[in-house]
Amino acid sequence: MIFTDPLFLFVFLPIALAVFYAIAYYRGKNAALAVLFVASVLFYIPFGTVSAILLVLALAVNFSVAAMIHFMQDGSRGRLWIYISGQAYNFVTLCYFKYKIVTLIFGPSADLGVDIAGLAIPAGISFYTFQGAAFLADAYSREKNVTQFLGKLETPKSILAAFCRYGAFVSFFPQLIIGPITYLSEFNPQIQSKRFLRLNPIDLAVGLTFISIGMFKKVVVADNLAPTVDIVFGAADIGANISPIQAWIGALAYMAQLYFDFSGYSDMALGLARMFGIRLPINFFSPFKANGFIDYYRRWHMTLTRVIARFLYTPLSVAGTRYSMFNRLAPLPAHLLSLWIPMLINFQIIGLWHGALWTFCVFGLMHGTFIALETEIRASKWYKSFKKTTSPLIVGSIERAVFFLPLLLSLAMFRAESVSGGFHLYSQMFGFAFDARSLFNMREPVMTLMAAFFIIYCCPNSVELMRKYRPAIMTYENKSYGLSILRGLWRPGWVQASYISILVIASLYYVSRQPPFLYQGF
Repeated sequence: MIFTDPLFLFVFLPIALAVFYAIAYYRGKNAALAVLFVASVLFYIPFGTVSAILLVLALAVNFSVAAMIHFMQDGSRGRLWIYISGQAYNFVTLCYFKYKIVTLIFGPSADLGVDIAGLAIPAGISFYTFQGAAFLADAYSREKNVTQFLGKLETPKSILAAFCRYGAFVSFFPQLIIGPITYLSEFNPQIQSKRFLRLNPIDLAVGLTFISIGMFKKVVVADNLAPTVDIVFGAADIGANISPIQAWIGALAYMAQLYFDFSGYSDMALGLARMFGIRLPINFFSPFKANGFIDYYRRWHMTLTRVIARFLYTPLSVAGTRYSMFNRLAPLPAHLLSLWIPMLINFQIIGLWHGALWTFCVFGLMHGTFIALETEIRASKWYKSFKKTTSPLIVGSIERAVFFLPLLLSLAMFRAESVSGGFHLYSQMFGFAFDARSLFNMREPVMTLMAAFFIIYCCPNSVELMRKYRPAIMTYENKSYGLSILRGLWRPGWVQASYISILVIASLYYVSRQPPFLYQGF
C-alpha cells in the first residue's frame, strides 16, 4: 500500500485508528503499541512477503542485541563485540539487498541456490536499517531513553511487551517506507506522556490537513509534471536533439516534481503520525529557499543528513583532525584530512545511498565539492567583510540566486538515465538555438511549472501554516521565507475545511493513477 491508495485512506487507516484508540482505552499503552506494530506489519506485507520477513528479522536481531548490551557491564569486550555484530548485521544486509553485492561479485549467472540478490529492493530497508542502527548506538552509550524504553525484561510477558514497543517505534507505518528516521529520544518521551493515547480532535484535524495538503502536492502537482520529465530525460538519454527551452523545462520540471513528491510524502507522514498522537521529526522544510548547500541539507531529508553525519562524517572528520594534530601536518594536508576528504566521502555515500548508479556517484561528487567550496568561501575574509557591510536581504538574495543553478544541474544529473545522458542534457540546455514553437507546444507544463515555483518560493510550508499546534518535532531551526501576507496561522474552522475539501477533491480526481513516491525507489 502507498499513502495515496484509496484502500489505505478509506479502509486501512480508519480501521487502524479505531482499533488503536479502542485498545488503548480498554487495555492500555503496551497493548495499543502492539496494535501499532501489527498494523505496521500488515501495511508492509503488500510490498512483498520476503520484504516483510526481512523487516521482522531485522527487528528481532536489533532488539536482541540491544537487550544483551543493555544488561552487560560497560567496558567489557563481549559487549563491544556484540554491538559490532549487531551493526554489521544492519549494514551488511542493507548492502546485500540494496546493492546486490553477491550479484556484482559473482556475476548475474552465479548459481547460489536462491537468487535472493535478484529480488526487488525491500521497501524502506534503508530507513528502518538506519533507525535500528541509531537505536543500537544509543543502547551502547546507555542513553536514558533506551533504559526506560526497554524496561526490566524479567518475564516473557515483559520481553514481548518491550519487543512490541520496539517494533512500533521502528516500523511505525507513517515513517517506515521513506522516513523520517526517528531517534528514540524523540519517540519515547511522547509515549511516556500522560496525553498519549487520548483521542484529541486537534490531532485529527491537524493530521487530516497535513494528509490533504501532502496528497495534493503528490498527485496533482508532482505526478502531472512527470510526463514532461520522462519525455525530456528519455530524449536526452538517447542523445536526441532537444531545444534549449525544452531542455530547461525538463530540468526545472524534474526539480519541481522531486520537490513536491518528497514534500507531499513528508506532509502525509507527519499527518498520519499526528492522528495517532505522535509527532515525528520534520524531514522537509522549504529546501529550495536555502541560501546554499549547507543550508539545503538542513532542510532536505534532514533526518538522513543527521544520521549519516553521525555515523560517517563526524568520525572521519574527528579522526582526520586528530591525525593531523598528532603528526603536526602542514595546514593544507590537515585541512584536506579534516574537511575535504570526509566531506567528499560523506556525499559519495549519500549519493550511493540512493542506489548503485554512476549518476548518483556524480551527484554525490558534485554536492560534496559544492559544500566544501561553500565552507571555504564562508570562512574567507572577503566573504565575512561582504556580509558585514551588505544588507542581509541582499546577501540572502544573492546566495539563493547563486545556489539555484548548481542545484538544478545536480538534480538533472540525479534524474538522468546515464552520466552521458546527463551531460547531453547540459549541452542542450546551454545551446543557442531558440524555437518559440517549443515554448508554445509545452505551454501546459510551463503553466504548471509557474504555479509550482510560485508555491515553492512564495508560500509558507505546511509546518509554518500549522506552527501554532506544534505539528512536528523541529529537527533543525530554519528561517522562514516567502510572502509574509501568506503566513496566516491555520486553525480549525469552516473556511479552512472548505480549502482542504478543494484539495481533496482535486486529489481524488487524479488518484486513480497511483504512481509510487519517487523516494520509494531509494
